[in-house]
Amino acid sequence: MKTILSTLYSALARAFSRINIVVLLTSCVGIYVAYLVGVYVTGSFHRVSQWMGALLSCTSVVIVLQSGSYREALRPAWMRLLGTFIGVVIGYAYLKLFHFTVFGMLCAVFLLEMLCMMIGIYTKSRIATITLIIILLITQIEPNMDPLTNCALRLFESAAGVLVGVVLLWVIDRGDRLLKLHRLPR
Repeated sequence: MKTILSTLYSALARAFSRINIVVLLTSCVGIYVAYLVGVYVTGSFHRVSQWMGALLSCTSVVIVLQSGSYREALRPAWMRLLGTFIGVVIGYAYLKLFHFTVFGMLCAVFLLEMLCMMIGIYTKSRIATITLIIILLITQIEPNMDPLTNCALRLFESAAGVLVGVVLLWVIDRGDRLLKLHRLPR
C-alpha cells in the first residue's frame, strides 16, 4: 500500500511540476482580450456576427501562442496574416460573384489552400481557411451583409488575435529575460 501511495505521489508531483502558471495565465489573458475585441469591436459594426468575430480572434490567439517564443512567432504570424488576407480577398470575390453554396465554399477553400501551397505558406496559414469559412458562413446567418464589411471585420479580428498573441509572447520573453538577469550569481 505504501508503494502505491508513493508511486501515486511521485506521478502527481511530476504532473504538477510541468504546470507553468505564466503560460496558463497568458493564454487566459490573450483569449479574454481577443474575446473582447471580437464581441465589442465587431459588435459595434455588426452585432449579428460578433460571436463569430470573437471565435476568430480567440482562435488566432491560441494558434500564435503555440509558438515557443516571441521570435519564433514572428514569421509564422506574418504568414498567417498573409494567408488570411488571401482568404479575405477570395471570400470577397466569391461573395460579390455568387451566393453561398456548400460546393462554392469548398471551391473557395480549394483555391485558397492551393494558392497558400504555391507561395509556400500552407502549413502556417490554417487560420486563413478558418477565416474564409467564417466569412462564407456568416452570409448564411446574415445574407444581406455587405461583403466588404464582412471581409474587413474578419481580417481585423484575425489580425487582432495574431497581434495579441505576439504581444503576449513578447511580454513573456521580456519577463523571462528580467528574471534571468536577477538570477545571475553575484
